[in-house]
Amino acid sequence: MIASARVNKSAIVFLVLVALALTGCGGGEPTHGTGPRGIFTSTNDCAEHEKFEFKSCSEAIRTAIKIHNEESAIYENVRYCKAKEPSCERTLNNKFRPRLLGFYVELPEKEEDAIIGRPLYALVDDTTGFRDNKKVSYTEKDLSLHFSRSSVAAYKAHSVAKVSGGFGT
Repeated sequence: MIASARVNKSAIVFLVLVALALTGCGGGEPTHGTGPRGIFTSTNDCAEHEKFEFKSCSEAIRTAIKIHNEESAIYENVRYCKAKEPSCERTLNNKFRPRLLGFYVELPEKEEDAIIGRPLYALVDDTTGFRDNKKVSYTEKDLSLHFSRSSVAAYKAHSVAKVSGGFGT
Protein backbone atom coordinates (compact mmCIF):
# COMPACT_ATOMS: atom_id res chain seq x y z
CA MET A 1 0.00 0.00 0.00
CA ILE A 2 2.86 2.41 0.79
CA ALA A 3 4.53 1.69 -2.57
CA SER A 4 1.19 2.27 -4.30
CA ALA A 5 0.80 5.66 -2.59
CA ARG A 6 4.30 6.67 -3.74
CA VAL A 7 3.48 5.72 -7.32
CA ASN A 8 0.25 7.70 -7.24
CA LYS A 9 1.99 10.76 -5.76
CA SER A 10 4.71 10.47 -8.37
CA ALA A 11 2.14 10.13 -11.12
CA ILE A 12 0.24 13.18 -9.84
CA VAL A 13 3.41 15.27 -9.63
CA PHE A 14 4.35 14.16 -13.15
CA LEU A 15 0.90 15.05 -14.54
CA VAL A 16 0.98 18.47 -12.84
CA LEU A 17 4.41 19.18 -14.35
CA VAL A 18 3.22 18.10 -17.80
CA ALA A 19 0.13 20.29 -17.51
CA LEU A 20 2.24 23.29 -16.47
CA ALA A 21 4.64 22.70 -19.34
CA LEU A 22 1.81 22.48 -21.85
CA THR A 23 0.27 25.74 -20.67
CA GLY A 24 3.49 27.43 -21.77
CA CYS A 25 2.97 26.20 -25.33
CA GLY A 26 0.84 28.04 -27.81
CA GLY A 27 2.64 31.33 -28.25
CA GLY A 28 2.58 32.80 -24.75
CA GLU A 29 0.77 36.04 -23.97
CA PRO A 30 -1.61 37.42 -26.59
CA THR A 31 -0.19 40.39 -28.48
CA HIS A 32 -3.37 42.42 -28.00
CA GLY A 33 -6.51 42.73 -25.94
CA THR A 34 -10.08 42.55 -27.16
CA GLY A 35 -10.63 46.29 -27.58
CA PRO A 36 -11.05 47.81 -31.06
CA ARG A 37 -7.79 47.81 -33.06
CA GLY A 38 -6.89 49.57 -36.25
CA ILE A 39 -4.18 50.74 -38.61
CA PHE A 40 -4.31 54.41 -39.62
CA THR A 41 -2.14 57.11 -41.20
CA SER A 42 -3.30 60.13 -39.17
CA THR A 43 -5.47 61.24 -36.28
CA ASN A 44 -8.27 62.25 -38.66
CA ASP A 45 -8.00 58.95 -40.51
CA CYS A 46 -8.38 57.14 -37.17
CA ALA A 47 -11.25 59.33 -35.93
CA GLU A 48 -13.26 58.62 -39.10
CA HIS A 49 -13.72 55.00 -37.98
CA GLU A 50 -16.91 54.51 -35.99
CA LYS A 51 -15.23 52.86 -32.99
CA PHE A 52 -12.53 55.50 -32.49
CA GLU A 53 -12.74 59.08 -31.22
CA PHE A 54 -10.44 61.97 -32.09
CA LYS A 55 -9.12 62.30 -28.51
CA SER A 56 -8.21 58.60 -28.24
CA CYS A 57 -6.65 58.59 -31.71
CA SER A 58 -4.62 61.69 -30.92
CA GLU A 59 -3.30 60.20 -27.67
CA ALA A 60 -2.34 56.90 -29.33
CA ILE A 61 -0.63 58.58 -32.27
CA ARG A 62 1.32 60.96 -30.00
CA THR A 63 2.59 57.90 -28.14
CA ALA A 64 3.53 56.18 -31.41
CA ILE A 65 5.43 59.24 -32.68
CA LYS A 66 7.32 59.47 -29.39
CA ILE A 67 8.30 55.80 -29.71
CA HIS A 68 9.33 56.35 -33.34
CA ASN A 69 11.54 59.31 -32.39
CA GLU A 70 13.14 57.56 -29.43
CA GLU A 71 13.43 53.92 -30.53
CA SER A 72 13.60 53.57 -34.31
CA ALA A 73 16.79 52.23 -35.84
CA ILE A 74 19.22 54.95 -36.97
CA TYR A 75 21.54 54.51 -39.96
CA GLU A 76 24.55 56.68 -40.83
CA ASN A 77 23.60 57.01 -44.49
CA VAL A 78 20.80 56.20 -46.88
CA ARG A 79 22.68 53.24 -48.38
CA TYR A 80 22.85 51.47 -44.99
CA CYS A 81 19.20 52.25 -44.35
CA LYS A 82 18.03 50.93 -47.73
CA ALA A 83 20.02 47.75 -47.17
CA LYS A 84 17.79 47.03 -44.13
CA GLU A 85 14.54 48.91 -44.80
CA PRO A 86 12.13 49.02 -47.76
CA SER A 87 11.56 52.74 -47.18
CA CYS A 88 13.72 55.32 -45.35
CA GLU A 89 13.40 58.89 -44.11
CA ARG A 90 16.03 61.48 -43.23
CA THR A 91 16.27 62.61 -39.60
CA LEU A 92 16.95 66.18 -38.47
CA ASN A 93 20.64 65.35 -37.90
CA ASN A 94 21.13 63.99 -41.47
CA LYS A 95 20.95 60.34 -40.52
CA PHE A 96 18.32 57.88 -41.74
CA ARG A 97 15.68 55.64 -40.19
CA PRO A 98 12.73 53.52 -41.34
CA ARG A 99 9.97 55.66 -42.85
CA LEU A 100 7.01 56.04 -40.51
CA LEU A 101 4.05 54.87 -42.59
CA GLY A 102 1.21 54.55 -40.14
CA PHE A 103 0.00 53.89 -36.64
CA TYR A 104 -1.39 50.91 -34.77
CA VAL A 105 -4.14 52.09 -32.41
CA GLU A 106 -5.77 49.85 -29.82
CA LEU A 107 -8.47 51.03 -27.46
CA PRO A 108 -8.49 49.42 -24.02
CA GLU A 109 -11.01 46.87 -22.89
CA LYS A 110 -11.49 48.81 -19.65
CA GLU A 111 -11.65 52.60 -19.44
CA GLU A 112 -8.89 52.76 -16.82
CA ASP A 113 -6.40 50.95 -19.09
CA ALA A 114 -4.06 52.84 -21.40
CA ILE A 115 -4.68 53.43 -25.08
CA ILE A 116 -1.98 51.76 -27.17
CA GLY A 117 -0.22 53.47 -30.05
CA ARG A 118 2.69 52.04 -32.03
CA PRO A 119 4.63 53.34 -35.03
CA LEU A 120 4.35 51.22 -38.16
CA TYR A 121 6.90 50.57 -40.89
CA ALA A 122 6.95 48.57 -44.13
CA LEU A 123 7.50 44.85 -43.77
CA VAL A 124 10.96 43.76 -44.89
CA ASP A 125 9.79 40.53 -46.51
CA ASP A 126 7.46 40.13 -49.46
CA THR A 127 4.32 40.15 -47.31
CA THR A 128 1.97 43.11 -47.62
CA GLY A 129 1.27 44.99 -44.42
CA PHE A 130 3.20 46.64 -41.63
CA ARG A 131 5.53 45.87 -38.74
CA ASP A 132 5.88 47.78 -35.50
CA ASN A 133 8.99 48.75 -33.55
CA LYS A 134 9.02 45.31 -31.88
CA LYS A 135 8.88 43.49 -35.27
CA VAL A 136 5.25 42.39 -34.81
CA SER A 137 3.56 42.07 -38.23
CA TYR A 138 0.12 43.44 -39.06
CA THR A 139 -1.47 42.13 -42.25
CA GLU A 140 -4.97 42.26 -43.67
CA LYS A 141 -5.26 38.54 -42.99
CA ASP A 142 -6.01 39.49 -39.36
CA LEU A 143 -9.75 40.08 -39.62
CA SER A 144 -9.94 41.51 -36.08
CA LEU A 145 -7.86 44.48 -37.24
CA HIS A 146 -9.32 47.43 -39.17
CA PHE A 147 -7.14 48.80 -42.01
CA SER A 148 -8.12 52.28 -43.21
CA ARG A 149 -8.01 52.90 -46.97
CA SER A 150 -5.09 55.28 -46.58
CA SER A 151 -3.12 52.72 -44.57
CA VAL A 152 -3.59 50.15 -47.34
CA ALA A 153 -2.36 52.72 -49.88
CA ALA A 154 0.68 53.44 -47.65
CA TYR A 155 1.82 49.83 -47.42
CA LYS A 156 1.19 49.28 -51.12
CA ALA A 157 3.34 52.30 -51.97
CA HIS A 158 6.24 51.36 -49.69
CA SER A 159 6.14 47.57 -49.54
CA VAL A 160 8.79 45.20 -50.81
CA ALA A 161 5.96 42.92 -52.00
CA LYS A 162 4.68 43.16 -55.52
CA VAL A 163 1.08 44.27 -55.00
CA SER A 164 -1.26 43.71 -57.93
CA GLY A 165 -4.70 45.10 -58.56
CA GLY A 166 -6.03 48.62 -58.64
CA PHE A 167 -6.19 51.16 -61.44
CA GLY A 168 -3.91 50.50 -64.39
CA THR A 169 -2.65 47.07 -63.38
